[in-house]
Amino acid sequence: MIEYRRMVPEDADGVARVEKACMPVPWSRESFWQEAANTDAYYLLGIDTDKDNLIMAYAGCWVLGNEGHITNVAVDPDYQGQGMGRKLMEKLVEAVKPLGVDSMTLEVRPSNTRALALYEKLGFKSVGRRPKYYTQPVEDAEIMWNTHI
Repeated sequence: MIEYRRMVPEDADGVARVEKACMPVPWSRESFWQEAANTDAYYLLGIDTDKDNLIMAYAGCWVLGNEGHITNVAVDPDYQGQGMGRKLMEKLVEAVKPLGVDSMTLEVRPSNTRALALYEKLGFKSVGRRPKYYTQPVEDAEIMWNTHI
């Protein structure tokens, strides 16, 4: 069974494991521990309760006034292609609305066509690019906004 809950500092090891499996330049365990303790950050976890509460996905955002800035979204490769990313993003939006968030932004690699398609289905629109935003490999970032959360 899959459950969703807010990340706490003790989840940093599990989140870092998923990050390392998904990202070419992963954030550190310490970064996630700090994010979990940050009152301006909201990270939501997808947990497989049938597998000893294994963290299988996470999505995070910084809450900046009425805006949410998506920082990270990752789904363990063993769970990809099952709709987990979409469900996690929908639940993250639901979770930050009561905090006053009415619009959200994110950056995504233009080569990440699966993520782009997901964000477009969720109402995000491209508004421009940040040149050479990503490293390993160097790539622009597509800037996306959803102003109707």
